[in-house]
Amino acid sequence: MYWHRIIETRSRRLATAGVIRSERAPGKRQHASEWRFVRTLAALSLYLSSALLHAAPYTPAGDHVVLARLPQAQRALAPPAAPLDLSAALALARSQIDYASAQGDPRFLGYAEATLAPFSQDMSSPAANLLMARIEQQRHQFARARHRLTRLLEQSPNQGQAWLMLANIDRVQGRLDEARQACREAASTLPPTTVLLCQASVQAMTGQREQAYRTLQALASSPAAPQGKSAQWLDTLSAEMALQQGRLELASEHLRDALQQAPDDPYLRYLQSDLWLANDQAEAVIRDLSTWQDREGALLRLAIAGQRLEHPQAQAWREDYRARMAADQDTGRQRHLREHARFLLEVESDPQGALTLARENWQQQRELADLRLLHASAVAADDQATLDQLQAFVDRYQVDDAQLTQPAKGASE
Repeated sequence: MYWHRIIETRSRRLATAGVIRSERAPGKRQHASEWRFVRTLAALSLYLSSALLHAAPYTPAGDHVVLARLPQAQRALAPPAAPLDLSAALALARSQIDYASAQGDPRFLGYAEATLAPFSQDMSSPAANLLMARIEQQRHQFARARHRLTRLLEQSPNQGQAWLMLANIDRVQGRLDEARQACREAASTLPPTTVLLCQASVQAMTGQREQAYRTLQALASSPAAPQGKSAQWLDTLSAEMALQQGRLELASEHLRDALQQAPDDPYLRYLQSDLWLANDQAEAVIRDLSTWQDREGALLRLAIAGQRLEHPQAQAWREDYRARMAADQDTGRQRHLREHARFLLEVESDPQGALTLARENWQQQRELADLRLLHASAVAADDQATLDQLQAFVDRYQVDDAQLTQPAKGASE
């Protein structure tokens, strides 16, 4: 979703603009530290590659050997050699978080956390704590993010961006009554268009989808139509609501509008692929994502599309994704439970394994995509108890979704 982008755009007003100090000529200590990082990273990469080929690891002849050079963008976003002031730290952390989101590279969330650490130990810097909560949210550390935001709002109840982020976390976790209330609290300090988008995202889940969709379309055609990230958010919400209605062509139209504004946004690209899969256009997925095979979300969809088409690379994509799942489990990294469950269901034909992961995921995330996946897994595994549990959730919030009554071909991320 685009909440974190909208939140970040607004939260920049809370802090004095900072300058990333990448243009400053590095001193000897910084220069040495940077090249030690380059050599270590390159040596590790070569070791892993050679280990896969059952060969002895390569050992450089000495420290003078340059094995690889990091791209300029990554070097500029690497951890600073010395502590920064608040303004520069906010600017650097913001760039690191944006890069992590755009590239699917969680290392840069760690960099951002280190950058913000000196300024987020207490609530003295709302901007630093909003960014830290965004990091925790992207890591699916929802309890930590909620605790941080609650503490911030206890001290400063008029922090509209904190209310907006809290509304998003509550919505993602299926706490829809709390999400509605957080949207209302945000109305005291945020623009009306932002509040309308917040409310519409909750209404779509709670039996008011048609009303929310009409509101969004009226807003889009009005003189007060949102611009920039808010316009992108509106188009994305519209696409998701059309998908709920089962109107795939309309969803594609809204999604094209969103992609015109952000053609390389991972969420939008993956949603586009899911629409293609739902329309039996697996070849379009392969054309679009074949250059993104290093990204887990893309690799999942390539594996699904490849299997459907019996593509020559289907087995390679399948094995690569299996390796990603194994690495997540072996290293203890935050697992992408929704994606892993979907892989087991749609590629491995393992409904019971998919159901196990989908249940675990449901404890943390309860968006429509999570509901669809758990429902499809329970149907495939013939688990009536889980279906009854989901029906109770649907009845409580009056969830209306066309995909719940159709055979699943792919769940949107």
